[in-house]
Amino acid sequence: MFWKFDLNTTSHVDKLLDKEDVTLQELMDEDDILQECKAQNRKLLDFLCQQHCMEQLVTLITHEPPVEMDEKVRFK
Repeated sequence: MFWKFDLNTTSHVDKLLDKEDVTLQELMDEDDILQECKAQNRKLLDFLCQQHCMEQLVTLITHEPPVEMDEKVRFK
């Protein structure tokens, strides 16, 4: 009965990356983003290596988040 199960599950990160207008913020809000990076998800890594994403990531790392930002996203 093993063949009845679909083992080709697509991660939610992959589904987001299939969207034409996905944002870095949407991806960063995903709980499994680190696991996908560790698994070397090629689509994710290609997206993160784009110039505009790299600039946003550097900004996120080097600047304090606004005080009025939702606490869940602010300290994630």
